[in-house]
Amino acid sequence: MENLETQKRADVADFEGKTLAQLMARAIHRFGERPFLGVKKNGVYTWMTFSEFDIQMRKLRAIFRREGLKRGDRVAIIANNSVEFALTVYAAYGLGGVVVPMYEVQKIQDWEFIFGDSQPTLAVVSNDSIREKIEGLNCPSLKKIYTTHPSTIAPDDELSKIIEKSEELYDIAPDLSQDDLADIIYTSGTTGMPRGVELTHKNIVVNARCTATCFPIYETDRTLSFLPWAHAFGKTVELVIFPCVGSAIGLVESNRTIAQNLVEVNPTVLVSVPKIFNKIYDTVHLKAETKAITRTLFGKAEEIAKKSLNSKLSPFDKLQHAIFDKVVASKVRAAFGNSLRFCISGGASLSEEVASFFEGFGIKIFEGYGMTEHSPIVAVNTPGHTRIGSVGHPLPEVKIEISHDNDALDTTDDKCGEVVISSASVMKCYHNAPAATAEAIDPQGRLHTGDMGYIDDDGFLWLTGRVKEQYKLENGKYVVPSALEEKINNSTAINLSVVFGSAKPYNVVLINPTPEAIEKFKADNKLQNATNEELENNPKLRDLYANELKTTTADFRGYERPQKFAIILDEFTIDNGLLTPALKIKRREIEKRFADTLDALYHNA
Repeated sequence: MENLETQKRADVADFEGKTLAQLMARAIHRFGERPFLGVKKNGVYTWMTFSEFDIQMRKLRAIFRREGLKRGDRVAIIANNSVEFALTVYAAYGLGGVVVPMYEVQKIQDWEFIFGDSQPTLAVVSNDSIREKIEGLNCPSLKKIYTTHPSTIAPDDELSKIIEKSEELYDIAPDLSQDDLADIIYTSGTTGMPRGVELTHKNIVVNARCTATCFPIYETDRTLSFLPWAHAFGKTVELVIFPCVGSAIGLVESNRTIAQNLVEVNPTVLVSVPKIFNKIYDTVHLKAETKAITRTLFGKAEEIAKKSLNSKLSPFDKLQHAIFDKVVASKVRAAFGNSLRFCISGGASLSEEVASFFEGFGIKIFEGYGMTEHSPIVAVNTPGHTRIGSVGHPLPEVKIEISHDNDALDTTDDKCGEVVISSASVMKCYHNAPAATAEAIDPQGRLHTGDMGYIDDDGFLWLTGRVKEQYKLENGKYVVPSALEEKINNSTAINLSVVFGSAKPYNVVLINPTPEAIEKFKADNKLQNATNEELENNPKLRDLYANELKTTTADFRGYERPQKFAIILDEFTIDNGLLTPALKIKRREIEKRFADTLDALYHNA
């Protein structure tokens, strides 16, 4: 792997003072004939250049202008990542329009709330089914709905056909300002209804500029896009930073084809969330367990790889490392396409074990931390300045303080406190929610994140959980459930876990196994016809997960370790309301759904 030492990016210096529409115009001027967006058609990725994107974008901008879209009007998008999504965003920005992105997988109740709260003028949706649901909403402001991939409606309503037939072009409207609103991005709503985060052009541009200065990303780079652009992380990195430095973006076909598309696009840089890395990690380990010889070979390869990260290898170890790299590690790297220089991970905590595994096999993952309210990136590990387990140093121009003023904090821990941020990327406000805004942003303009953490002597930020998730056991001891869940989820046999114990004598945990682990258990024990209820209470399966729980929580204090557990084979999904569209657990909903199960863990012997 080439040297990834951090370097100052001179070509991002002129981000200063520009709107997002101006940044795209700058990228088009600089990288006109270079590939920008790649879409798989007839089994092959074909690429739209920056110049081709420009023509379609300015056509759509003229169409939006004819529909009456003006500065400050909202444009709602309900679609997965696509060329049309990108066109809509930058066409709207050039008129001073405000983008309101949503997920295709969201429930109609969420869409109803967001449309009512933001009052969009135009909407772009991906298919007929979503269009019909939006037409049924009570939204007086909505004038027009466009569909990106219709199946039954008239061609006149298909966005690409409308663009194709149009001849008028429109450039950026005059007098747009960096202080204009760019986005209203609604948070996932893990504890209630979504909140609309208002982000200005300046908020996002400053965040993009500061992030881009930290990484060697160039016009020769390419990525595979599977992070949803309805989320601030994917939107800022992939839809702002990458095009502004000239990088190409291949669009994933679906979440089911990520592995195949990685090989086809052959990315040099990848932006992901821990779930993807965890999935690959689990798959590799499960495959290695199928035979004694592969288990031994892989185990030794992993041992030498991890050893190489922290100490000098002996000549014999170096020889083994070279052999294992060729036989084992090369296959892990090939899963990403063989050209990958580095990855950036965000959106949730990446375990040290998983990060070390990939780094040992030659895949560098830089973990970061962000939140929608900060446009979104706050801190990140960077080339030459990395500490596995931390979320890195604050971005340039971002100041982080650790506050102990929150009454919900564990007052016995002097090191940890609430992460408080000062920077130009702090949101303008929560839309239509002045009380919530006042709670999040203090009179000094500092953003109180609700995240707990500390800064070590070398300036690295470490996160320890959410303030609101922290609770006291019956004995008065504080517990941060997310820290426990992160460790438990390191097991290759566990999909996710949810820890409870507030005001109780001890912690308990709901364990949702991976489908692969359950299928293996059923095959090994000739239980293919067993029901979920039978499996959940199977003594052998319970013994297996008791051992997993004991191993993964060994480093925690005795009062923190869950004393009882329940195996839950029902899926945790967005559709059944247990996960947010960003795949975060809805703790309150899970507690309600499994109230009887949790109660039994405390009252049954």
